[in-house]
Amino acid sequence: MRITTVTQLSEALQVALQYHRANRLVEAEQVYRQILAGIPNQPDALYGLGMLAQQVGKYQTAEEFFNTTLLVNPESFKAWFSLGNLRQAQGQLSEAVEAYQRALALQPNSVALYNNFGYALQQQGKWENAIACYQKALEIQPNCAEADVNLGNALHAQGQLSQEKHAYYAALNHDLGVSRKIGGDLKTAVAYYQKAIAIQPDLVNSHYT
Repeated sequence: MRITTVTQLSEALQVALQYHRANRLVEAEQVYRQILAGIPNQPDALYGLGMLAQQVGKYQTAEEFFNTTLLVNPESFKAWFSLGNLRQAQGQLSEAVEAYQRALALQPNSVALYNNFGYALQQQGKWENAIACYQKALEIQPNCAEADVNLGNALHAQGQLSQEKHAYYAALNHDLGVSRKIGGDLKTAVAYYQKAIAIQPDLVNSHYT
């Protein structure tokens, strides 16, 4: 079926997203491409293909789709944010920061954006700016564990973490490590465990979990 109407587009995007969330990537790609066959340069379909490409490690293809999305819709927050994440994953930190800044101008209250932006700045050695980003994320959402742990780890790396907070942040790193391990993200889990041990070396559970 050729997709040409708003109703058909809405239904097709919903189907594509359902496939995508269910990790049925082949079916999701087929629907996204079916949308583009009927409505060339439809930004949601372009963005979806970019996310699919990134998910399977085709970073150059993903960047091309995100850039095309932004040519069609320069004010797509999700495209700028995802482009920043993609560039950060490849170690392209200056380019990631640039994309995050564009996203921030569009949505200045995104917790996930401030958290990821802060981590990119941290990797550049811009610790004060990174800490400010984590603090902003927590100002918006005080219970954001990822931003909280990044703040604690950044303060610890700079020798600014007060002694009475060591146990709290060591435990938080450990708990997030357990969560990531259960989710199958062993690389991130190990990183959290290592941070826990660095902050509180006698946290034995992190050595053996």
